[in-house]
Amino acid sequence: MSEAAVRTERDYLKYTFFAVMAACWLLVIYVDERFLVIDSDPEWQHIAEFKWWLLLHGLAGAAALAIGPLQFSNRIRKRRPQLHRLTGRVYVGAICLIAAPIGMYVGTTYEPKEVYIEQYFQAGLWWLTTAIAFICILNRQIEQHKVWMMRSYAFCLVFILSRVPDAFIKMSDQLVADMLWSLVIVALISPDLVQTARKLRPR
Repeated sequence: MSEAAVRTERDYLKYTFFAVMAACWLLVIYVDERFLVIDSDPEWQHIAEFKWWLLLHGLAGAAALAIGPLQFSNRIRKRRPQLHRLTGRVYVGAICLIAAPIGMYVGTTYEPKEVYIEQYFQAGLWWLTTAIAFICILNRQIEQHKVWMMRSYAFCLVFILSRVPDAFIKMSDQLVADMLWSLVIVALISPDLVQTARKLRPR
């Protein structure tokens, strides 16, 4: 297969992946987040103590989710490098300064005890993978930067993927904790699996 054909196939897979994630995001907003426009929803009682923290966390996390795909665009990176760097800094700032620290605080203070430890790892690794990706690009380590950015964005997607089952089943706190741990592992190893699959691909 020619190099151009390989690039085209990779782009197709990339666009398909982000399209599926966008569809999951819309599903999650409809199922889990519609309480934001329904005053009588009982979820308001659950988040009453930390709603303003949750607002900051949610806005920063949503910004990272929206900006993330732009960081994986070869066209933007090559043709609009200044835009790529600007959106990259916004992405890093949204996670490292706001979303991850607040997520750790809220998750370990107000969430069920079954997920306390997992929340330290989820938010902490989200912060760490993003910080390492930023340090790599500051040192011009491009390949390492790509892999760590993939890990960082995989942790962004934990928010979506952990809520998709809510559209179909009612999960216990223990089942939620088990699923979150599974997604943390997937977020850590999936970039390596993708990179390895590319290298093992027959030329």
